[in-house]
Amino acid sequence: MTKKMATASSGGVIAPTSNIGLVHTVMESLTSRAAGLPGIAAFYGRSGLGKSFGAAYASHPAGFNGIYVSCRSFETKKSLAEQVCKAIGITPKGNIPAIVDAVVEVLSISNRPLIVDEVDHIVEGRTLELLRDLHDASSAAILLIGEEHLPAKLKRHERFDNRVLIWQPAAKCSSKDLDMLLAQYAPGIEVHVDLKKRVLAESADVTRRVVVNIENIKRWCDQNGTKQAPADCKVDLYTGRAPGRAGL
Repeated sequence: MTKKMATASSGGVIAPTSNIGLVHTVMESLTSRAAGLPGIAAFYGRSGLGKSFGAAYASHPAGFNGIYVSCRSFETKKSLAEQVCKAIGITPKGNIPAIVDAVVEVLSISNRPLIVDEVDHIVEGRTLELLRDLHDASSAAILLIGEEHLPAKLKRHERFDNRVLIWQPAAKCSSKDLDMLLAQYAPGIEVHVDLKKRVLAESADVTRRVVVNIENIKRWCDQNGTKQAPADCKVDLYTGRAPGRAGL
């Protein structure tokens, strides 16, 4: 059964941007896949495209009620397994096999997907094998989220690579996405179409930079006592580039 895309979040509303739509489609495919098909998907792209918003959507009860964990630079098999336990709401006890068995039992019974963010931190080492073990033992859907080189890194692990059903690159911020983000972060502010084009260009279509620039525009409007941001708005737009040395 197709799940209708919802965009509620515990912190308010998640704008239904392109990447939220992509995550919805991926999760729908994973959770409704035919028996015998692998249940892992990779959602990847450069920093700032809004992948974490997708993770928030997939893990929220209004989305797919996923179990969310974020990998850290020092992650080990045991620490990651303990993270999953805490996200599920159970106390990790015993050695790694005992903890994994407890996690597998919950994943199998609950049918909740596992959302693993910042996978790049574990993709080079053996900690990644923990996720394969969880997948094989529980048949749970698992969404991996990482940077743009994640597919190439995963393909070095043949036994893991063979279990990836969907490879989904994240999308750049579009003009439609910008309008949705404006409605969320700067309601009531009218932004001229040419300024919108400037925002996308200066932001290099990176969602995080776009959101920063929406805040900059909102601040400019507040300071100037207006609800309209004209094409020639004298607002400093954030590009993400480090400033050059004076005189160069």
